[in-house]
Amino acid sequence: MIRDVINSLIEYASIHLGLEGLDEVYAKNLVLGELELDYPSEKSYFTHEALEKMEVPDFFFNEIKNYLIKEKNFNDKSAELKATLILGLVTPSPSQVVKKFEEIKKLDSAKALDYLYNLGIKNYYFQKTMVDKNIVWKTDYKSKNIEISINLSKPEKNNKDIAKLLEKPANSEVKYPKCLLCLENIGFYGNAKHPARENIRFVPVMLDGDLWYLQYSPYGYYYKHCICFSSKHSNMIINESTFNKLADFVDEYPSFFIGSNADLPIVGGSILNHEHFQGGEHILPVMEAETKKGYKLENYKDVKLYKLDWYNSVILLKSKNKKELVEVATKISNAWREFNDLENEIVSSDKTGKHNTITPSIRKINDEYNLYLILRNNRCNEKYPDGIFHAHPEYHHIKKEGIGIIEAMGLFILPARLVRQENEIKDVLSLGFNNYQILEKYPDLADFLPMIEVLRDGYSKETIDKKINEYIEDTCKHILENTAVFKDTKVGNEGFDKFIGGLKL
Repeated sequence: MIRDVINSLIEYASIHLGLEGLDEVYAKNLVLGELELDYPSEKSYFTHEALEKMEVPDFFFNEIKNYLIKEKNFNDKSAELKATLILGLVTPSPSQVVKKFEEIKKLDSAKALDYLYNLGIKNYYFQKTMVDKNIVWKTDYKSKNIEISINLSKPEKNNKDIAKLLEKPANSEVKYPKCLLCLENIGFYGNAKHPARENIRFVPVMLDGDLWYLQYSPYGYYYKHCICFSSKHSNMIINESTFNKLADFVDEYPSFFIGSNADLPIVGGSILNHEHFQGGEHILPVMEAETKKGYKLENYKDVKLYKLDWYNSVILLKSKNKKELVEVATKISNAWREFNDLENEIVSSDKTGKHNTITPSIRKINDEYNLYLILRNNRCNEKYPDGIFHAHPEYHHIKKEGIGIIEAMGLFILPARLVRQENEIKDVLSLGFNNYQILEKYPDLADFLPMIEVLRDGYSKETIDKKINEYIEDTCKHILENTAVFKDTKVGNEGFDKFIGGLKL
């Protein structure tokens, strides 16, 4: 049967991946060799019509994996690595994909992006079936709605582990590839610590004179979630070149937004040791926020500056003048690096290091750049050891990871453990457990006891799902408010005005 499956896999690759001509025979022989089969079948497992309708390659991946486990005594992980290799073998080579992408891009850059996205789905790099299981919803607030996703396809990380990425290895062991975003991932077989990447494909893009690459995220936090990464393995940085690069990207791909995580732990993303951006076709909630206040710029007539009506502290710059936009953004960023405001607990640097930075993102609307600058600070103190402007401890049971660009812009990526914990909470509420009984049966619900007390009030099986969602929504809203360096208070608003007023723009 596995021989029949291989024949159908090659035909599937011809239909959906662009495998053609002699490459079909070549790929089939490579696959036979990897599975230690000395001859092919003369039959196919699926009809041509069935293969044309096939939207994802899950069947092939699972059949190959199961064959390796049952017939070749592979363990689960080794079988996954080999199955990924085989999906990579039937995908056109990286250079062929780039050639095809560039041909399409000459006619329509958005369609070229579609091509690369669909290729990732069809060759199992982007595991759509798994990603589609993510639980996603949007709040129904009168204004400033946020989006929430319980992500089932990515493990939870903590800020201390992320910060360690910036440290040099303690031993001389060579790490290859250096990280998940390095160019050398393409074709990498994978191991227990690093995923297989034979089926990844990315395309080059020049940003501010530097060579970068564009790929899609395997986790797909939103529609066409892309990653743009530097060809060099170097730490995240926010500077004038960053703003030029962001603007260059939307010039080339105006159907996408693009943005950068901050360059410091806690307020940065999960990968700080390789410069990269994240973007996509999705409209993130902050992009729908209303302007709260405008500021007049004396020296930059082509740039409009606004304070956004959002949970954290966001400056919006609008301009069709790219040069002026970048100059203003750079001046704001440089000034913020040195800004101090003790009334708002903002300290730019101390003996522990620098604390002020920016999370920028950009989109283009009718040839006008819309550049969002979220002011960030990663300082910690005795009361808030995980970050003064991070999720406060009372919210860590829902979200403890750093609040990176995606969440700061209003889309929360919550850990998969919440699905299990929500079911446990519903169980203890339906049984009327007291706190002692709860902890005896479900010890890891200790941090959820205050939440359970809130949910006990007016509990019913019919409304509990809605109440849990509302609790999570309010928690996410409060976390965003925690990240605001200038709170929506008299002192906070005065501090914001003081910062803008001191820029001399």
